[in-house]
Amino acid sequence: MNRQPELPADRVLTSLLLRGGLALLILLAWLTATANGQRQAENSVAGPPIHVTHVLGFEDVRRNVGGQLSIHGEDLRFQRDGSPAAQVSISSIQNISLGEQDEQVGGVPMMLGKAAVPFGGGRMVSLFSHKKYDSLAIEYLDDQRGFHGVIFRLAKGQGETFKNALITRGAHIAPSEDPAPVQSTPEESLQAQKWSVQVDRVDPGATTLDPCFSDAIYENLLRELTKSKQFKDVFRSGDRNANNVSGMLLLKILVEKYSPGSETRRAVTTVSGATKLRVHIQLVTRSGRVVLECPVEGDVRFIGDNLRASDKVANNTARLLKRSTLPALATLIPQQTTPTRQQLLSKAPNTTSL
Repeated sequence: MNRQPELPADRVLTSLLLRGGLALLILLAWLTATANGQRQAENSVAGPPIHVTHVLGFEDVRRNVGGQLSIHGEDLRFQRDGSPAAQVSISSIQNISLGEQDEQVGGVPMMLGKAAVPFGGGRMVSLFSHKKYDSLAIEYLDDQRGFHGVIFRLAKGQGETFKNALITRGAHIAPSEDPAPVQSTPEESLQAQKWSVQVDRVDPGATTLDPCFSDAIYENLLRELTKSKQFKDVFRSGDRNANNVSGMLLLKILVEKYSPGSETRRAVTTVSGATKLRVHIQLVTRSGRVVLECPVEGDVRFIGDNLRASDKVANNTARLLKRSTLPALATLIPQQTTPTRQQLLSKAPNTTSL
């Protein structure tokens, strides 16, 4: 019986090493592909969408509508069923703030039901017909460096988790400074021309103003001033398109008083829990000349959520400006004129003939 010759030990060892190395390469390739797939999945969608209410901020989305908020790739996305998604780049986010609010459950039917309860029992019902929620204020810059504030309402406890997810993806949490005002260019024509206005970010002053109120005042002001049609153009803070616009006024808002209030206390006691705001507004030229200044107030004393106070401040400001008579452009911005020969000679330095 023939016996097969035995292979040398070194050849056997070499074969085993080659086979082991090949298996190791295949394993490493598989692990790399799996890791890349996981990273791609993580980069495309980070966590499941959460249900929120869009209070205000996205210009193409109706206010106070529900939808899904998610992190999709490098963007923050708000999606409503059957509607195009509204999204903003996470890298453009400049600040994220959280607040806590309460709201009445049941709307008008609940209010009518409480009114029908005898012996003041409606106040007791109010204690159990309110819920707390998180308010998420996100501030970002558009492509022209214009400042935006968008506010979402979400279930209690979800705000902090979503904020941390945005920060992990590169969102900033420190508010950016407004760019220095750019000096106006020479005016070409001031006759029959309206002023334009640029709305500065709200200055909370010495108050403890909730950032949600700051963004709500700002966004509502832009909306109301555009609706009033008093100004030729209304620009956001930092918008580079405003740099070379002639006849520009800056609207500055300083908060002087803020009482946060409580919708629950208003419903239970009817005499306390009012939300109050008082701001001081200034219209100034780019050179710093004050055109108009006055205080404006807004409050919610009975029915409605606390942010309605910001609506009233914006509405009252727009109405006040509409009733005010602004000076003519030509009186504050002198037109460029060609100097006469005599004026040029008078400005020339004296010379002594030798």
